[in-house]
Amino acid sequence: MDTEALLDFDILGKLLLPWAESVESPEPDRVDVVLAAEDLVTAVSTLLDAHWGYLAAITGLDGEVLEGLYHFCQDAAVLTLRVPLPKDNPVVPSLCGLIPSATVHEQELMEMFGITVTDTPHTGHLFLPDDWPADVYPLRKEFDASVVVGDGRTAAPTPVEPGSNKFIVPIGPQHPALKEPAHFEFAVDGEIVTDGAVRLGYAHRGIEKATESRTWTQDLYLLERICGICSHIHTLAYVLGVEKLAGVTAPPRAQAIRVLVAELERFHSHLLWFGVAAHEAGFDTLFMYTWRDRETVMDILENLTGNRVNYSANLLGGVKFDVTPEQIEMILEGLDFFDGRIKHYLNVVSHDGMFLQRTRNIGVMTAVQAEQLGCVGPNARASGVTRDVRIEAPYAAYDVFPVEPIIATSGDLEARFMVRLQELQASSTMLRHLLANLPEGELTTRMPRKIKPGETISRVEAPRGELLYFIKSNGANMPDRIKVRTPTLVNMASVMSLAVGHQLADMPMLLAGVDPCFSCNDRAVSVRSVGVDGRIWSWAELRQYGIDWYAKK
Repeated sequence: MDTEALLDFDILGKLLLPWAESVESPEPDRVDVVLAAEDLVTAVSTLLDAHWGYLAAITGLDGEVLEGLYHFCQDAAVLTLRVPLPKDNPVVPSLCGLIPSATVHEQELMEMFGITVTDTPHTGHLFLPDDWPADVYPLRKEFDASVVVGDGRTAAPTPVEPGSNKFIVPIGPQHPALKEPAHFEFAVDGEIVTDGAVRLGYAHRGIEKATESRTWTQDLYLLERICGICSHIHTLAYVLGVEKLAGVTAPPRAQAIRVLVAELERFHSHLLWFGVAAHEAGFDTLFMYTWRDRETVMDILENLTGNRVNYSANLLGGVKFDVTPEQIEMILEGLDFFDGRIKHYLNVVSHDGMFLQRTRNIGVMTAVQAEQLGCVGPNARASGVTRDVRIEAPYAAYDVFPVEPIIATSGDLEARFMVRLQELQASSTMLRHLLANLPEGELTTRMPRKIKPGETISRVEAPRGELLYFIKSNGANMPDRIKVRTPTLVNMASVMSLAVGHQLADMPMLLAGVDPCFSCNDRAVSVRSVGVDGRIWSWAELRQYGIDWYAKK
């Protein structure tokens, strides 16, 4: 059954029409269903009972009324449950009892839009300093971004109850095990972790708000700087979404070049991660070899784009540069080099005794847990969850140049290493096919300065997993709203869950295993426990709850 039929028939006809106030299909692969706030939990429960989709993101909107947009994805289909709310007293129920990972998204609604989420234990700050005034909401339209509120103070470390056996070990925000600022607190019993908390946001820059005061073209360069390691994929998600709103399609050669840079960027990202993870394992020789080899792909990207970090390859309507025969030969030589090196690294991570002690059967995450925690990318695929936007919803030129899915089932740190390295082998094979069949033609097409009113969702597969952009235009030369949901935001919950029961010495490796990018988050989060069934659950209890709940389904 095609995507449109799946959305209209299976979901709306059988599942959600009893609660739908209205139904629209703004795009062939999308359906918007307007619900009352009191019907949200029932509708979402119905979706879960039908095993349809996963909660990819929640977007807050400020217009004549406030809105909470709950985006559920399955393959290429996107279902958005829209909940309109009054501005004077906006209230929605929490989804934590059904989807524990929803808590990080719901905190955005509370903090940035002033929407009260009931039945959630998380009423603290997600993005903002702890001294931020309670009645100031930065993503509402009336907020003046030029006014600095608060001095950025953060909360003191969690106190330890006198006489208890609980001991809190703080890590960060500045720490040798962290390459970016973050703060972790692990409760330990001896050397065994019994609970954990994470506070991010030390690299928060307010980029989503900043996009609303810049033109569509200016935002291209702003969004590229969300992350230095995966800068191209952010602009790719953005330009694909804006082009869809404008009714413009970039030429086939431009789409192929976009995919070429995206897969080379995947080499860069995975090799950088591999070196950092090896360093955390104490394997500094492997770290140095990996980062030496990474120079090869950085040289290729510099030769193609002129830059080694922010490649600035995309334009609205196409790309900036062409690929010459000499550059194709250079890329093929680089792929030949990587083919041999990746085979060597696969042998190391699967046979080196010391490395296996730090990875095999460490941080095991089952497919049930990966689904429950909303994991994406290599972390989900290492646990047997087939979730890859390049395959499920091909974009750019991935329909012409498909990539082989890489899946593992053991779900431990070793599997996460194997999946990422095998992904590079699959990327190498695909890139050879692309370079041998690179379409001829133009590199750009005309784009309007103003984008016609509308909304769209753009999903791409970043090196760390699914990257989702919600883009809204009101017909002006600036966007009305851009929401960025990065893969690290949804993958981070797995670290706190998997930490329970492991030794404290395993924490750096567990963190490195999800390939976190704190800059990509562009947000702060404090997660200590999750509200489920009317009470607060610890991460240890949550793990078993998720296993039992999904087993019943």
